[in-house]
Amino acid sequence: MDFTFILILVFFGVVGGYISGLLGVGGGIVFVPVLSTALIHLGYEDPELSKYILANSFAATFFAGAISSYKQYKLNAFYPKEILFTCLTAVPSSVLLSYLIANGSWYDKSSFSIFFIFLLVLMLLKFLYKSNATVSDETNPSMFKFSFTGLLTGVIAGLSGLGGGVIMIPLFTQYLKMGIKKSAAISIGVIPVMMIPMILLYGSYNPIHIEGSQWGYILPELFFPLVGGLLFAAPLGVSVGQKSSSKHLKIIFAVLIVAVIIKTIGNIIA
Repeated sequence: MDFTFILILVFFGVVGGYISGLLGVGGGIVFVPVLSTALIHLGYEDPELSKYILANSFAATFFAGAISSYKQYKLNAFYPKEILFTCLTAVPSSVLLSYLIANGSWYDKSSFSIFFIFLLVLMLLKFLYKSNATVSDETNPSMFKFSFTGLLTGVIAGLSGLGGGVIMIPLFTQYLKMGIKKSAAISIGVIPVMMIPMILLYGSYNPIHIEGSQWGYILPELFFPLVGGLLFAAPLGVSVGQKSSSKHLKIIFAVLIVAVIIKTIGNIIA
């Protein structure tokens, strides 16, 4: 890869990392289209292309979440117990759904995408118009509710192929009645844990065509430049998010959900 190509990857690592730290969503919405374009540019083709995209997106998302979580810890906005109870159900449910989809013929992605769009629109409307008086960063829900939220997150993330942040944060704010800042802090702590089994899975495969240095479908030459951008941007996003008003964060998150809805519609039409 030439130097300009690497700089472009670093730039999008900055963008994805900043969004990850700011909103607690992992950055996959940025990494997936960027990696798709980069891999096609490098000559990768179907049927292996989608596996390379997912594997390297998961790797970049892991680092985005881990770096953001460390910054949350330094700012005393880290919630290990809540993260643990959410992960206990989110991780196995997402892995199980991914396995069942990969090894079965029952899954209709177009049908689920339509349902997923409806779900996102419903979440968006409730997220925007629900009274701010009903949510608070001081709310301490029972650990059972975190486990139930993790189960829903894992199932929907496994079926949709998206990271859990877009799902977790509306559930945390609407079902658990927590403020968006605490919701984002817990979400970004859960996401890297969810990525670990996915990274191990894609790293264990043996692609037909191996070019240069790689671990399964994971290409260091692609995700390392993204991580280079993350190192600076993710902590910055966390700091800005902690200082921003909840109202502004809700607006930015709403824009993100709209972007996911448009992307999902595009996938159906394509």
